[in-house]
Amino acid sequence: MSRGQKIGGLMVYLLGEGDHNEHKDRHIIAGSPTVMREVWLENFDGKDVKRPSRDTALAVAHEIDIPRKLYGTQARMKAKAATATRGKRVDVIERPDKGEAGVMRDAPVWHCVLSLEPGESLTDEQWSTVVNDFMSEMGFAASPDAKRAQARWAAVRHGLSGEHGDGQDHIHIAASLVRDDGSRVSTYDYGPGKAKGDWPRSQEVCNLLEHRYGLKVLASREQGGSLSGDSRAEFERTRSGRTPESERDRLRRLVRTAAVGAENETEFVTALRGAGVSVAPRWAAGGQNEVTGYKVRLHRDGAEAGPWLGGGTLAKDLTLTALREQQWTDTEQGRAEARAVWKNKAIAPARSRSQSRGPQSQAELWQQAAVEFGGWQQHLAEIPREDRARWAWVAGQAAGAFSAWSEQLEGETPGALAAAAKELTRSAQAQDRRRRYRPTSKDRPIGDLTKLLLSTTPLDAGTRLPGRPDRQQHQDDAVATVAVAILALLLILLLAAIAALLEIARAHRHRGELSRALAVEGVTGQHLLPLRERWEGTLEQRRYQWDRDAAQVFSAIAIRAAERRGEPQAEAKTPPPPKQKGSRVAAAAQGPLTPPPAEAPKRTAEPEQRGPFYAELTAEEKARVRTIAVASVAISDRDLKPRALNDATLERELDHLRTEVELLTRDLDARRTEGPHTRKAKDDIAAARSKAVMIEAARKADKQAEKLRREKERQDWSLQKLQQDLDATPRRKFLARQQLEKEIAASRNTIAELAPQAATASAAAAAAAEATGSPREEWHGIEATADPRRQQQLLAQAQQNDKREFDADTGYLQRYLRANLDKLETEHTRRSKLTPQQRTAEQARRAQERKNPTKPRSTKSPSTGPDPYRGHLPPDLGPARGGGPEL
Repeated sequence: MSRGQKIGGLMVYLLGEGDHNEHKDRHIIAGSPTVMREVWLENFDGKDVKRPSRDTALAVAHEIDIPRKLYGTQARMKAKAATATRGKRVDVIERPDKGEAGVMRDAPVWHCVLSLEPGESLTDEQWSTVVNDFMSEMGFAASPDAKRAQARWAAVRHGLSGEHGDGQDHIHIAASLVRDDGSRVSTYDYGPGKAKGDWPRSQEVCNLLEHRYGLKVLASREQGGSLSGDSRAEFERTRSGRTPESERDRLRRLVRTAAVGAENETEFVTALRGAGVSVAPRWAAGGQNEVTGYKVRLHRDGAEAGPWLGGGTLAKDLTLTALREQQWTDTEQGRAEARAVWKNKAIAPARSRSQSRGPQSQAELWQQAAVEFGGWQQHLAEIPREDRARWAWVAGQAAGAFSAWSEQLEGETPGALAAAAKELTRSAQAQDRRRRYRPTSKDRPIGDLTKLLLSTTPLDAGTRLPGRPDRQQHQDDAVATVAVAILALLLILLLAAIAALLEIARAHRHRGELSRALAVEGVTGQHLLPLRERWEGTLEQRRYQWDRDAAQVFSAIAIRAAERRGEPQAEAKTPPPPKQKGSRVAAAAQGPLTPPPAEAPKRTAEPEQRGPFYAELTAEEKARVRTIAVASVAISDRDLKPRALNDATLERELDHLRTEVELLTRDLDARRTEGPHTRKAKDDIAAARSKAVMIEAARKADKQAEKLRREKERQDWSLQKLQQDLDATPRRKFLARQQLEKEIAASRNTIAELAPQAATASAAAAAAAEATGSPREEWHGIEATADPRRQQQLLAQAQQNDKREFDADTGYLQRYLRANLDKLETEHTRRSKLTPQQRTAEQARRAQERKNPTKPRSTKSPSTGPDPYRGHLPPDLGPARGGGPEL
C-alpha cells in the first residue's frame, strides 16, 4: 500500500509488460462505474500491444483523475522532505521515518495490492466481487444514503507473480483520493469501532473477506505471530550463501537473549554490545534526557553489516517500552544509570570463545540448567490456558532461553534451536499494546536460566556436538567428539524444552489458535525431535567411551541434587592421583569406576513406593527414561548389584522386572501391526472427512445466505434511492411520480419476500456451521486434512513415528530390562544352590561391605569362583582408547 502523485504513470506500469515481462495476463477486472467501459476491458498480453495498452492506461487514468482536476482538491500527507522518488514509473511519496521531520505534500493517488495465498486462485468474476467489497469497506464506494460520493478506481489483474509465473495470484488497485463531488477520501478515520489508518483497516477488511468467501485465513492477523520480513538485500545475501542467515534473524535472537537475561536496562545495553551489536538510542524531543527507543545493527568481521533495525521492527515485544514493562523493573534511577551507557557508543569486546572450563564445572552448569528448565516447565501447569497475554509472555521467555542455547551450541549457523526460538517469538507477539502482559510476583522469569546457558563455554574446542562442523578441520572430518556426561545432560535439557514447547502448543489449541499450535508442534517435530534422535544415537555409539572422571562428574551432580532435596549424602571420595607419569591411565586402572556409594539409609517397615511401569508412561516420559538409562550406562551397569541385595530385596526386584518385561513385551506385540500414532491418524482422518462434508454444506448455506443478504441490501438501497427521487420530483409531474410509486411498491414487495428468506437462510447457515462442531477458523485446516494427499502424508508420518518409538522401546527392552533381569535371574539361581553355611557367610560379607563401602571388592566369589558378571561390564577403554575426550 503506497501513495503517489501521478495516476497516469501508475496505470501505464500496471497495463504494461512489467520490468521483466512478468505481466503475462494484464487486464482490468473491476473499477468504479465510469471506468468499466467495454473498450477498456481488453486483455493486453504480449509486447505487440505495448502502444494500445499505454493509450488505454492513459485514458483510464484521465477518467479517474477528472474530479481532482475539476475541483482542484488536494489530498496531502506528511512526507519526507526530499523530492519524491521514482518507483515503478510512478512518483511515490514516502512517509518520513519515525522521529524524522517531514513536510506536507500532495499525494492524491492510492495504490494497493491484494494477493492470495500460494495455491489459491479466483476467476475474474470472483476477483471482481472481492475487490468491489474491499473498496466498499475501505470507504471508496458511494454510501446508500448518498451522503458519500463515489471515488474513482480501477483494479488490474496480473495473474501469478514472479518472472516465471510461480508466485501468488494478485491484483493491483489504483484509486483517486478525490471523490466525484470534490470531497476527499479519508484514509484514517473509518468510523467508530474500526481501526484508524488505511493499513490497519485493510487488515480488518481482508480478514472479513477471507471468512466471507472461504479463502485461507491469515492466522497471524487473528492470532498474532507476524514478524517483519527480510529486505531484498538481506534475502540476496542469504540466498547467495554470503551469510548463513539474515542480519534481521540474527539480531532478533541476540536482542531477545540480552533482554531476557538482563536484570535492568544497563545490563541489556552492555550485553548487546558485548555480543558484537551496535546499539543507538532514540532520544525524546528536547535533548538527551530520556531514551524512548533504540535501533541495532550487526557487527560482522570487524565492521557493521546489514541495516539498522528498531526493536519494534524485530518484534513487537522487543520495543524499549515493552522490555521495560515485561523484562525488568523500570525505575527512574535505573533509567538514569542507563543513560550514561546509552551515550557510550563503543562496542564492548565479544565474549571470548577460547576460555575453557573443566568438564566437571561444564557438566554442573548444564545439569543446573536442566533442573531450572524442568522447574519452569512445571510452573507452566499453573497458568490458565485461556490467559492469552500471559502465555504470550511465557513464549517470549522460552524464546529467550532457546536463543541463548542456540548462541552457545549453534553460534552464527542457525539450527534447530534457532528455529524453535523464532517460532516462539511469533507466539510471543500480542495483538496490541493494551493486551501486553505485565508480570507479577507469582510469575517465574527465565532470566537466571538464560544467564546460566550463556555462562557455559561454547562447545567449539574439543567437545563439539555431533553434526556441527569443526572449523579447524576439513568438512569430511567435521564430526568431533563430545563429552558423554555433557551430552547426556543436554539430552535431558532438550526433553524438558520439548515438553515446555508442547505445553505452549496445548495452550494455543485450547484457545482455538490451531495454526499457531500446529506451527509450534511442527518446529518440535521437524527440528527438535530429529536433534534429540541424533544426540541419542551419538550417545548410544559412545556409551562405552567413558572414563573414571566422567563417572565422578555424575556422582558429584547426584550428591548436589540430593543436598538440594534435603537428603543426607556421603561425600564422594576419590583416590589421590599417582605421582608417576601416565598417572591418568594408572588411576583409571587402579581406582573404581564410580565413587563409593553413600551409606544406605535405615530401612523402614513400609513397602517401597514405585512409580508406573515403563509401558504405562507417555512418549515424552519414555524418552526421558531411555535417555537417563543411556547416559548413566557406565555407572548404572554397576548400580544394579544383585550380590549386594538381601534376599527380600532380590525377590522384590526380580518380581518387578519380570512384570516390567512382560508388560513391555505385551505392549510391543500389540504395536507390531499398527501403532498408536497410526490409529490416531486414521481416526483424525475419518473425523476430518465427515466434518469436511458438513463444512462443505455449511459453506453452501453461507453463500446462499450471503447472496440473499446482499440482494436485500441492494433492494433496500434501491428503495431509498427511489424514495429520494420521489421526494425530489415535483407534484405537478403526476405520471413520473406515479411510476416511481409503482416501483417503490414493487421494491417493498420484493423486500418483504426477501426478508424472511434471508432470515431463514441465515438461520440455516448458522445451524450448518453449528453442526460442524468446529469454529470457522479451523475449517480450512480440516478440509486440508481431508485431502487425499494430505492423508497419505499424515499416515506416513504416523507410521514413521510408530516405528521410531517401537525401535526405541525394543532397544530399551533388550539392552536394559532383559539385561538386568538376566542378572537377577542368575543371582537368584545361584543363591538357590547355596548351602546354609555359604548363605550365612555371604550375609556377613554383605554386612561388612555396607560398613566399608570404599574397600575394593574381590572379583572372586567365595562360593562360585570367578565373578560371572564381570564379562557383561563395558570395557574400561581409558582416555587413551576410543578417541574420547579427556574429562
